[in-house]
Formats: sequence, C-alpha cells, structure tokens
Amino acid sequence: MVDDEIPPHNSDSRPCIVQHAAADGYSFAARVWRVTNPVGQAVLLHGIISHSGWYGPTCAALAQAGWEVHFLDRRGSGLNSKARGDVDNYHTWISDVVQYMDSMTPVRPRLLIGISWGGKLATALARRHAHLLDGLGLISPGLFALRGVNRWQRLALRLVSRTPLRAVRVTIPLEEPALFTASSQWQQFIRTDPLVLRRVTVRFAWADQMLTRDAIGSSLELRCPTLLALAGQDRIIDTDRVRAFTQSAAQAGLTRFEYKQATHTFEFDPVQFAYTRDLLQWARGVHTARPIG
Repeated sequence: MVDDEIPPHNSDSRPCIVQHAAADGYSFAARVWRVTNPVGQAVLLHGIISHSGWYGPTCAALAQAGWEVHFLDRRGSGLNSKARGDVDNYHTWISDVVQYMDSMTPVRPRLLIGISWGGKLATALARRHAHLLDGLGLISPGLFALRGVNRWQRLALRLVSRTPLRAVRVTIPLEEPALFTASSQWQQFIRTDPLVLRRVTVRFAWADQMLTRDAIGSSLELRCPTLLALAGQDRIIDTDRVRAFTQSAAQAGLTRFEYKQATHTFEFDPVQFAYTRDLLQWARGVHTARPIG
C-alpha cells in the first residue's frame, strides 16, 4: 500500500532476476525492481529460512514510491541452489552484500533493510561499512533470539566446526510455521514453499554465532537514521532486548513502530498495510533529511 501523498513512479510491480558474481566466483541471485529516475535505492536482506520471494508486495510499494529495490538471496538460500545451507565463515555474508552494493550504479540516499536474520547481517554491515548506507531498517531483527543455542551447544559448534564434521547438517529450530504468522493460509505457504531453507551445515551454524557476536558487540554506534519494526506476539526474537539495544546504539535517531497483534513476518499479517505505510513514511524522511550533493 503506497502512501497517497507519494506519486507513483514508472516501475514494474514484478521484479527481474539478476545474477551477481561474488569475489570467490559464487553467483547469487537478486530480485530487482527497476525504477525510472529513482529517488534512492533500497537493498533488502531476508531471514534465515526465508528468501526474497516472500516480500514482493512491500518491495513493489517501495518501487512505486520511487525507490529502486534490490532484494538479495543469501548464498545457498532461495534461488541459490549451489552450496545450499552452507558458508565458509560469516565474513563471506558481509562481503557478498558489500560487493553487491559497491557494484550498483550509485543513487543516494541508500537504505539497507534487514528482515529477521537479515537484520543481524545488516547491523554487522552497518558497523563495518557505514559509508554505504544512509538509512538502516531493522524489521523484526534477529539480534537476540528466543530460540538460540546455550553455552554448551555453542562450545560444541565451535569444536565441531574445526573438524571434517563441519559439513554435517543440522535442522534450523524454526520448523513451526506458526512462529512466523497466525494465518493458516500463510502457514501452509511456508510449509510447502520449496525454497525455504530447513537444514544448514555445522559451519553455517557456527558462522551464525560469530555474526551475532559481531552485530551486537560492544560500542556499536549506528550513525544513520534507524528504523525498528517489532511484532508484539513475536516468539522468535527477544523484543525487549532488541528494543533496548537499538535504543542505545542508534546515534542518528531511531524511529520505532510496534504492531501489538503481529506474529513475526509482517508480509503474512493483517498489519502489512500499516507496516508498509510506516516503512514508506520513514524512507521518505531519510530522503528528505539527506543533504543534496
């Protein structure tokens, strides 16, 4: 749903699929919504089991509001079948996004929007490469998990990740579709979606632990306008800890929206329209606030 005050731009509601070659030669897919004379660019990152195909309506709304949208499928996820559910280390995830953003035709301002697990990756990237973005969107960000590993499991992951057993696969503990949405229709969609990632290697799981440590490390200062969107019924992330963390870290202003009846994934919830309206409002504010030139 596009804010009535924003005139629609000449954009396609359906994305094109592009392939990007990473530094190590891995080719990963991105869904791109092209826009004539864009007001800015939005780069989006998905959750641990999801992919860019879950978020089409929001991306289309951003495009209609003038934003050129790039939604990356993480290597080994979504449309990327090679090395599915695997990564060598967490720096590779950061590098993939940085290289992609460096390859884009520069149009500023630029938003980086991380959804669920993608919010953790976006935060780590903002810490290391703040110059690449003008606004950071954290949508139900997986910075603090309610279903994380305990210290003994973490130690086991660390030890096993250094052995040949690092290629052994484990199940992501988010198998219940009701964790993402209260809608039976969308629960069935998640249950049968062939692109959902359900199992990862041990070294992926360890890389995820290291990414968490990097993202929530000490002395984090988010130096651009930050959006935080939270679901009141979230059973995946610890919303209290996420709220406190972002309030402390956001040095350039924090905009927070909370949807009390939402479960986790706003695309699969009746609040989608309110959420999209609020996201566009924040994006327009980032565009208005950015100095020209």
